[in-house]
Amino acid sequence: MSPEAELVLAVAQKMVYSVRSIDTPAAKDGISKRINNQKYRALSLIKERDINWSRFKDSLAYHGLIPFAYVSLKEHLSLLPKGLVEVLTSTYHYCLMFSSRLEEKFLSLASIFEANGITLIPIKGVGLLEDLYPDYPIRPSTDIDVLVQEQDIDRAVGLLEEAGFEKHLEGLKEEYWRKKQYHLVFVRFGRKSYQGEAANEKSNGHSIIVELHWDLDYRRKRRQLLSQMFKRLREFSMRGRRIKLLSVEDTFFALALHQRRFGKTLALRDACDIARLLNKYASSFDWDYVLNEAKKSKVCSTIFFSLYQVQYLLGINVPTYVWRELNLSTWKQRAIRRFIEKNTFLADKNIQAKNLYLRAHFLLYDSFWEPVDYILNIPQEQFARFYGLAPYAKKTGFFYRYRLFYIIFRTMRRLFNL
Repeated sequence: MSPEAELVLAVAQKMVYSVRSIDTPAAKDGISKRINNQKYRALSLIKERDINWSRFKDSLAYHGLIPFAYVSLKEHLSLLPKGLVEVLTSTYHYCLMFSSRLEEKFLSLASIFEANGITLIPIKGVGLLEDLYPDYPIRPSTDIDVLVQEQDIDRAVGLLEEAGFEKHLEGLKEEYWRKKQYHLVFVRFGRKSYQGEAANEKSNGHSIIVELHWDLDYRRKRRQLLSQMFKRLREFSMRGRRIKLLSVEDTFFALALHQRRFGKTLALRDACDIARLLNKYASSFDWDYVLNEAKKSKVCSTIFFSLYQVQYLLGINVPTYVWRELNLSTWKQRAIRRFIEKNTFLADKNIQAKNLYLRAHFLLYDSFWEPVDYILNIPQEQFARFYGLAPYAKKTGFFYRYRLFYIIFRTMRRLFNL
């Protein structure tokens, strides 16, 4: 492992442990010791190893850890290059401000929805801030992910539009989002005139993006995911307001399933979320529920992937019987372990993002044929987005009709850098 990778990992490992989230004095003492060990390790790496700071910054950005690095390395900033310190400091303060703004907007929307008889559930980013990051409310987020029951979708869309949000379909038909996806994107633009795509607007503090979900993953044939999810909601206090969150175990599923979306499958920010969840709720976590639902929904490979990430990289203990009960074949276990160990700190992950996603795609599903079936029957819109094509162009339609050959051609060209 390169010294840059070691330092990034030290940052992530320090962020996993929170004294404020632990109840017992003995556990707090143990966590404090681990935090101090990570401080000494980071200092040792900075002083004794030849760090490529540009590569370190790029790796932090990929893993979504820049604001966390400011916290982890705050006592050693005088030893870092001035330019890097400026990036860490400004990103930390921006995330602190923007996270507060997202929470404020969510609570405003939750009040509107509650007045209309709809429970609005925050998931992922904004839903984790006070639950998992009370000591560091700086987890990078670009939008507000919320969940409602499917029967409430039409009313939820209407309420968001009344609140000033506009549907953003990314040039695709709404029918595609409703039937082939499990969320709709809404944007509320600020006072500045809007130019460009909403994807770029995510980083603009003058706008807010809401992803309205009615499920946590794509629907599968003859299979319902987490059928009791809405019956297992828990109450939680956000800024003194009582809200509903997914149960701890269903939050774990939401985080693990997020790995299957195209993006940064190996990003340590998401692994930190899971690690902090398991760390905080270790004494009450219902592993039997997770195992039963994973088997019923056929997502054991996804659960294994996430658990191995947090055990191998972040030192989270997973009960021995959990590995056994997930019942993955020996070759599948070995393949997942090797993929994580070999690629988490791969130098050019951004260049190889699609290649890594395709390889992970076959590891994150329990059946070999499920990802194959998805690729062969991928919606034209998803096919076009993945390959950067105009979704409804005549040329795209031609490539889509012969997509098996096109996929093979593009894959071979990428592998051999043609």
